[in-house]
Amino acid sequence: MQFKNLQIILVFVTYVSFVLSSPIEVKDKTASSIQNLKATEEMQSITDKIKVTEFRGDDGVDALLEVGGFDNDSDMYRFILDRMGYNITNIFINRKGMACSAFHSPNEKGNGYYFGRNFDWVNDCNKLIMVNHPDNGYSSISTVNTDFISWVNENYPLEQLMEIAVTQPELIKPLPDELVRLVSLYIPVDGINEKGLSISVNMVPGEFFNQNKEGLRHLTTGSANRVLLNKAANVDEALDILKNSNLHSTLDINIHFLISDSTEKSVTVEYINNKMIVSETKIITNFYIADEIKEYSIDEDGRYKTIEDKMKQFPNMSINNVRDTLNAVNQEEYTQWSVIYDQLNLEATYFFNINYEKGYHIKLFDDESDDETIVVSDLETSIVFDDSDSDDESNF
Repeated sequence: MQFKNLQIILVFVTYVSFVLSSPIEVKDKTASSIQNLKATEEMQSITDKIKVTEFRGDDGVDALLEVGGFDNDSDMYRFILDRMGYNITNIFINRKGMACSAFHSPNEKGNGYYFGRNFDWVNDCNKLIMVNHPDNGYSSISTVNTDFISWVNENYPLEQLMEIAVTQPELIKPLPDELVRLVSLYIPVDGINEKGLSISVNMVPGEFFNQNKEGLRHLTTGSANRVLLNKAANVDEALDILKNSNLHSTLDINIHFLISDSTEKSVTVEYINNKMIVSETKIITNFYIADEIKEYSIDEDGRYKTIEDKMKQFPNMSINNVRDTLNAVNQEEYTQWSVIYDQLNLEATYFFNINYEKGYHIKLFDDESDDETIVVSDLETSIVFDDSDSDDESNF
């Protein structure tokens, strides 16, 4: 197997809020054409910045849980990749900045729910849609910023690698696709599984968390996302997993989760003084929801209020309403993707780089057989967003 002795650099995200004086107006609303995607075990390029792939088989989650997990990403990635045949000598994670928004809304027929999410990043990143079909777990669709991941083929000490990432970025190489598929399983930032459970992870201010209760497994931010998508059928099961885990924030970055399922249940999970706090909510951005820490509960750029107002205006949203709401809180060039997870039909619709006229659709179980010879469609689907129910510009 190639690329056996690589040092992996996982460039993770620091979630920060970009302050806007007012919500961004939607200036152009035309019908969205949607291209169907189907994943294979190959890394298929949709554009030069967007890829789609799938994994089938033993993704390592059961083994990770059997050993009790890890309290840091370096040991966790080394363990996972070693099981898959790679001798990884060193792993570290670096930071860059972003802001995010997510919300959960009933659909227009009242028989299901949508989960909308914006991922905002400091530059035009490489994006991966990952479809996972584990041997012993729920299938899922998730999204990854693969700019988190780079490698150098030298055995530098960790401190030197961190310095190189900042002072000599020309030495940092893109990770081969063969390994991107594997590493990306453990760094999703949002996703939906076959039971309709949907997740978004967003940054919040304050001190990082590092739980160490005796007798509990250890999960980092990324591995927690993967375990929840693989093992939780609903919000209650997700909370049970987190309650029985010591969670460790990657890079000492504080985050919170929005977790919702195919029912009306939707919660945020936050960590305050190493204590897990659960609050019922339909919306998160980048400030705390919990009553216990109101001093950080400031909607600085109005994204939360904008989403809240749209949900009041459209208590049962169409997919168009969800799209337009995500557009209303986009962060201009920073918004890398907007995704709408359909928790009833188990599918995702993506819009990249605030181009809401062109979307990409992928269904979790588009092919009922075990045949993996499926490819990215070159044809545009007949699914077209009809803007007859789009919001008037005056509403933004």
